[in-house]
Amino acid sequence: MNEIIFIVQFILGSIFLYFGAEYLVGSSRKLASHFRIPPIIIGITVVAFGTSLPELVVSILANIKDQPGIVVGNIIGSNIANIGLVLSITAIIFPIIFSYSNIKIDLLFLLTITLMPVIFIYNGNLGLLQGIQLFIILSFYIYYLIKRNADLEEDCSKREFSFSIPILIIISIVGLAFGSHFFVEGAIGISQILGVSSIAVGMTIVAIGTSLPELATSAIAAKHKESAFAIGNIIGSNIMNIVAVLGLTIIVKPITVVFSDIWIQLSTMLGLTITLLIVLRMNNGISRLVGWILLGVYSVFFYLNFLQ
Repeated sequence: MNEIIFIVQFILGSIFLYFGAEYLVGSSRKLASHFRIPPIIIGITVVAFGTSLPELVVSILANIKDQPGIVVGNIIGSNIANIGLVLSITAIIFPIIFSYSNIKIDLLFLLTITLMPVIFIYNGNLGLLQGIQLFIILSFYIYYLIKRNADLEEDCSKREFSFSIPILIIISIVGLAFGSHFFVEGAIGISQILGVSSIAVGMTIVAIGTSLPELATSAIAAKHKESAFAIGNIIGSNIMNIVAVLGLTIIVKPITVVFSDIWIQLSTMLGLTITLLIVLRMNNGISRLVGWILLGVYSVFFYLNFLQ
């Protein structure tokens, strides 16, 4: 009986995720058009924060329940999944083409941000002070985005504003949150029945479940030839996962994690981030071949987690 419930949750979550992503991309595109905001900025902010809500909810709940492994595993695993799984599948289906020069600063910022939890965990500190530091950095980054937008001119026609646009964005984000919750509950239930370890669940099942909004959003954005949304969503989500999700979570309650226990995962997250920067710098996009390579790397990472 429990198996049926978990499967129903899994399917229901998938449906919420798909339609939530569809409406989020469409509504955000209209919002960007009306206010003459470059799609890359909408992708890095509104869309990225919306698709990072599942990570935030799961992390805070896990931390309150004294499950630091799930918290860190969810955040690190989600960032790895966003590049190794989400971008790879998106590029395999719809090759991504986007100018590196337009996101150079954002990628360098992501690389810097990715180094911070590695340093924090190595030093054994993930508490209030580190959380405040991450939020201060987030504030400066948002200020930079606002200033950059003021200096850019986007060639797009201004449409008549409709209040249905922000309403649809809110509904879409809520749908993504509910979808991720149902999916993760179903996936965790199934994994428990199969006897999968909690560490593997945090880095893989939970991480993939909370990364499904990014997958759905990026794939749909690429389908509509909105590469700016696809790239911006991943970069923004990975930034949000660290500065917002991890920052808020450790402000609520400090986390203790042993560096030696997750050094492989931390190295993978950092390595994939560097790879993303290099690939976009060299190719101004992500080809199908690169997508397959990234997917192969993620498959190895997924497998190694179950050997621990």
